[in-house]
Amino acid sequence: MADHLTEEEQIESLKRWWKENGTGIVTGIVLALAGYFGWQWWQAKERGDAEAASNVYQGFVEAVSANEGKPDNKQLTTAQSLARELKDDYNKRIYAAQASLQLAAMAVEKNDLEAAAKELQWVLDNSNDDALKLVAKRRLASVKAARGETKEALELVQGSVPPAFAALYAETRGDILLQQGDKDAARAAYQEARAQLLPEQAAGSRLLDLKIEGLGEAPKAEGESADDAGEAEADSEAATEKDAQ
Repeated sequence: MADHLTEEEQIESLKRWWKENGTGIVTGIVLALAGYFGWQWWQAKERGDAEAASNVYQGFVEAVSANEGKPDNKQLTTAQSLARELKDDYNKRIYAAQASLQLAAMAVEKNDLEAAAKELQWVLDNSNDDALKLVAKRRLASVKAARGETKEALELVQGSVPPAFAALYAETRGDILLQQGDKDAARAAYQEARAQLLPEQAAGSRLLDLKIEGLGEAPKAEGESADDAGEAEADSEAATEKDAQ
């Protein structure tokens, strides 16, 4: 009899526990299942969107690459339509930014600087890829400079950037400063660019050297004699030789 009462007490205890905690457990299970299946759905959607965007971009590349990179009007219209689709439906994906960069480059070739500026600004406003935004910003600076908007252009390439972009940005600053007529500042910017070239960017050193040489020697500081300048140059050469050893 005692055993029977104990079992009944256990059942009643279980009922009370379930009444107090059952709703929370069921809710937790439902939320866990919803989270699991929601995650699965999101991953499937991401894969589907990525594949769809890739297919659209592939069509875009084929259109702009037609006729050895010289698409006719029909192919260009197709490329522009596909680029719009990428920007409308997949604007945060890298493909959309890449399409805009390509359209901007094609617009520059046709001297349509307004169209180029719009495409580059779209990348800055919409892309989540920092590297592509840095590419777009430097190119936009060049486009604005070509349109005579040198003040706005210079603002775009000011400030610190990652090492991979430092030389490119400094060179672009030099180009804009030279366009403004400030040869000394342009020379300094080119020299800065020369010093910041990474090993894999060494091919750009010759062009920078030509730009620096084209501006001639920097003016001597006030009160500096020719002998002082010669001694400074000799000291610089000696330091260079020492570093090389």
